[in-house]
Amino acid sequence: MVTRVLRDYHVPRFADVPRTEVSFADTRDRLMGPLGAKPMSESPFNPVAPALANAIRDATGVRLTSLPLTRDRVWLGLAVAPASRSLR
Repeated sequence: MVTRVLRDYHVPRFADVPRTEVSFADTRDRLMGPLGAKPMSESPFNPVAPALANAIRDATGVRLTSLPLTRDRVWLGLAVAPASRSLR
């Protein structure tokens, strides 16, 4: 950490990101996508919905266990008896 307090924190800009070099591996795997393509960017996005659902649970006590996470479903969950605050 370079900054000690949040007010001095510098939000990184595009110019602050180091240059990266993209290399393509010559792979031929018939189980993967066309020309051996493999997925690489899905994993960072998987925990977003569960994290939001947990934040809603912490803030309201309503446990949403399926998507989409809408305000109407939270409102409905608040109307349910406290003993069964799980909404599918």
